[in-house]
Amino acid sequence: MDSNKNSEILDLGCGNGADTLYLIEKGYNVLSCDFSTEALNNIKNSIPKSNTMYLDMVDNFPFKDESFSLIIADLSLHYFDNETTIHIMNEIRRILKKNGILLSRVASINDFNFGSGIGEALENNFYFEGDYTKRFFDQEDINKYFGIIGTLESFETSMTRNEEEYSKPKVLYQIKVKKI
Repeated sequence: MDSNKNSEILDLGCGNGADTLYLIEKGYNVLSCDFSTEALNNIKNSIPKSNTMYLDMVDNFPFKDESFSLIIADLSLHYFDNETTIHIMNEIRRILKKNGILLSRVASINDFNFGSGIGEALENNFYFEGDYTKRFFDQEDINKYFGIIGTLESFETSMTRNEEEYSKPKVLYQIKVKKI
C-alpha cells in the first residue's frame, strides 16, 4: 500500500470516517465521499487534514476514467438493488486505474444479528426493513457483482465493534478486487 502514499485513496461511502482517519494517520492522502452531508461535516470537523466530497453512488461518479489506484468501500456497497449495484461496480471499474485495487466489506447472508432475511424481500438477498434497503451477499453474489471489476479474492469473517449498537458479531465478506 505504500505505493499509494503519493496518490489519493478514495474512501467510498466513508460514513463516520474511521478508515479516513486511520489512513491519514498513516500518511496517506484520502478523498472521503458520502451522500450524508452530516457525516461529511463531522469528518471535516474531527479530522483536520481530511478532504471530503458529496457523492451519491446512484449517480455517475464525478471522476475521470482511471483516477484512483486504491478505492476503499467499507460496509457501503450493500444498500442497493441489483441494477444500482451493477451501475456502482461499473463506475468503480471505470475510475480504477489498470491494476488498481478495490478493498471492500459487505454484509453476508449469514449476518443474522444485523438483518439478514428480515423485512420485505425485494430481490434475492435484498430486503426493505424499516427505513432502508440492504443487500446480503453470498459467494455467488460476490462473484456476480465484484467480478465486473476484475479478479477477486474474498472470504467470510466476523467482526465486533466497540459501539453499543454493534455489540453482537457482524458477519461479512472481505473482498479484494484487482482491475485487469
